[in-house]
Amino acid sequence: MSLYTLRVMRFRRIAEYFLHLIWPSSCEICGRIGANPCENCQREIIRREIEASNARSFARIFTGDIITRHFENVTVYSSLFHHDPSVKKVIHMFKEEGRKEIGHPLGVCMAKSFGETEADYIIPAPLRMNSERKYNQTLELARGMCDYWGVELLDVSKRTRERPHQMSLGGRERRNNIAPDDFMFTRDIRGLRVALVDDVCTTGYTLIAFSEACRLAGAEVICAYTLSSTTRV
Repeated sequence: MSLYTLRVMRFRRIAEYFLHLIWPSSCEICGRIGANPCENCQREIIRREIEASNARSFARIFTGDIITRHFENVTVYSSLFHHDPSVKKVIHMFKEEGRKEIGHPLGVCMAKSFGETEADYIIPAPLRMNSERKYNQTLELARGMCDYWGVELLDVSKRTRERPHQMSLGGRERRNNIAPDDFMFTRDIRGLRVALVDDVCTTGYTLIAFSEACRLAGAEVICAYTLSSTTRV
């Protein structure tokens, strides 16, 4: 930030203060002296309006038909079938076009479609270490789910080593490409009842390994949730 910008900001704060002495005014949302609402709250209002609009537009692709897949150590619930054209379009926007802002409303729609959760905490799957994506799309989904359910978000997992992308491998290679010790946790999760979140369930191997890592760390894994599944069964 340049010296000029800092001076302008300081001048504006001083001006707002003296204007407040003459014509008292403060933000009804955060209480800040000045305009009502203040610039920060205006931006937050606009952001929430965009998310609400997105949630309404995305709601039509959530049919309420939950895809349930039972793996060796975790049950995965998915709210969308990955290969439906409208679903593929939305997921491409979210993951490939950098539309980070649609993650929260998608997460809200996911939580609504699943109903209630028995978990007390939500842990999103971490990005691959060599991922080129600038944000963790799973974390954005989890934010929306937690806001809807009123449960705590724990962004506490990390990858411990680089691995080839699962999509580039065959079935047996995918199985051997990931293991529980590929994950670590930045805080103690012993005794916590958690649900895991990922964006897509394909073979399930990532969630199998992630779930086992959580159990080895002492957590009780209730289930896993994903936005979509590549199979309906």
